[in-house]
Amino acid sequence: MISNYHYFLVLAEELNISNAAKRLYISHQCLSKYLKSLEEDYGVTFFERKPKFSLTHAGSIMLKTLREIERSEQNLESQLADIKESKSGVIKFGITEGRYPIIIPRLLKEYRDRYPNVELTVYSMTSPQMQELVLNNELDLFFAGTGNLISRNLKHSLVLNEHMYLVISDNLLRQYFPEDYPGCISRFETGADLALFQQVPFVLNKPNFNSRIMLDRHLQSRGIAINCVNELTQPDIHYRLCAEDYAASFCLTMYLPGVYQLNQLGGSGSRLHVFPIKDFKQVNPLSLIYHKDKIFPSYTQDFMKLIREICDRYAAFPQP
Repeated sequence: MISNYHYFLVLAEELNISNAAKRLYISHQCLSKYLKSLEEDYGVTFFERKPKFSLTHAGSIMLKTLREIERSEQNLESQLADIKESKSGVIKFGITEGRYPIIIPRLLKEYRDRYPNVELTVYSMTSPQMQELVLNNELDLFFAGTGNLISRNLKHSLVLNEHMYLVISDNLLRQYFPEDYPGCISRFETGADLALFQQVPFVLNKPNFNSRIMLDRHLQSRGIAINCVNELTQPDIHYRLCAEDYAASFCLTMYLPGVYQLNQLGGSGSRLHVFPIKDFKQVNPLSLIYHKDKIFPSYTQDFMKLIREICDRYAAFPQP
């Protein structure tokens, strides 16, 4: 059973014997025989067959144990790889959709130059999805905010504390602050009070995103309601919409270069202003997140150092 424990793991992931057999490059008959023998050895049923193929309570216990065995084996391989100074291996890394175009192009190039024989696979998905994959040992680590971590089995290493800013076009300022424009610009540069922006249209992130959670907490604490006209998950689209005077938005530290780049490109869009938010005390701690029992080889530790180096450039970027 131990030598073929990955058979059980794939079965638990696929919940279909035919699909699992294809992934394992074995026959349906061979996998069925393995499962039948396993259940006979332990005297319990690990999978219900009807009405649909699913894990039993005993199967869930077995799955949890085999994940721990898999992690222990990977930890052993990591430590032995360092002993023999291996420069080859696999890293399964996750990152949220919005940060993917900011981090990944530079990361892929710089890491390949250092470790050409390490296979780096990058997944883009939501933080809850990545948490689940790390806990199931299907992902080595991921890069995200720590505001909605749900398990004590997750460990995180801080990389960057992000601040939040208000992004609004010059034309929207002129439209919504006609009696105070352009004097309001210098006033907002010391801190924009969101109570003054309640009539301004805003495009926001979805409610389950860290930046939106931070914003909603601030608004609730101040008793402020803002005019949300759209919710989108792509921050770069937020700022393009701002430049077209569609709405104002909010920006975290790592996205500042993209906002300033829109101003440099010019075009038909309105110039964007970026203001700190008055009395906004919260920060978004961006971290590398992984299972607390995971042991990484040196090539993965260097990968984590490279991410910190890249993020240090954003920490040094001029803040509004």
